[in-house]
Amino acid sequence: MSLVLAAITPHPPLLIPEIGRGELEKVKKTQQAMQELSRQVAAARPETLIIITPHGPVFRDAPLIMAGAELRGDFGAFLAPAVKVWARVDGELAAAVIAAARKRGIGVIVDDEAGEALDHGTSVPLYYLQQAGTGEQCLVMTFAFLPYRELFRFGEAVQEAVNSTGRRSVVVASGDLSHRLLPGAPSGYDPRGREFDGLLVEHLRHYRVAELLEMDGKLVAAAGECGLRSFAIMLGCLSGLSVEPRILSYEGPFGVGYLVALFTPRVKEGG
Repeated sequence: MSLVLAAITPHPPLLIPEIGRGELEKVKKTQQAMQELSRQVAAARPETLIIITPHGPVFRDAPLIMAGAELRGDFGAFLAPAVKVWARVDGELAAAVIAAARKRGIGVIVDDEAGEALDHGTSVPLYYLQQAGTGEQCLVMTFAFLPYRELFRFGEAVQEAVNSTGRRSVVVASGDLSHRLLPGAPSGYDPRGREFDGLLVEHLRHYRVAELLEMDGKLVAAAGECGLRSFAIMLGCLSGLSVEPRILSYEGPFGVGYLVALFTPRVKEGG
């Protein structure tokens, strides 16, 4: 099996020690979970990390793949320009994903320059993964504003591409949960934000894929989330597999829900 792990990570820049400094203590659970997740990913010895970010170039009707030769990012926008990430692009896998998606009638936008200034949705998880000794080769993509079922189908195309290339891969879905958990939160306060987060975490804990893809649109809109579409693609990457989910941490001390979760695919009996 070429897809060895999948993960959900948050991406607040304050998780970077040079940025968070004294505030890191308030997200200690998340930091420790990110370190644990990164150790497990490194132990799986992936050849390529597939990272899905909500904060790169996003289009309405087609996901985007960051092509070119390399990916570069730093945290200059958060007053830490010396903290950098860098990775090679897996061009062979990128081509296989594009072909598999188009075979399903799903268009893909290819950008040769998007990876020259990685967004924090990619750079924060990549920082932790590279600290653990993995992530030298990546394929970074953004979702589209398509229905969740269509994004799931795109994830199935990613799985097909991973299998056809034989690339030992880990999928990382970057995304935060509700941005409206507390009064004074970045997107304002809505009491349904906590309801959304609780329901989403339970769907993932019990691996209720259909229920997650069919979450009430009004609840999703009230929550002000940014990760659900990333998660839909990741779940598509695991389609047809027996999956062991593990929630490593969840907290929302600044009014934004931070979830760290790991999903281990298993070979089905008789498969």
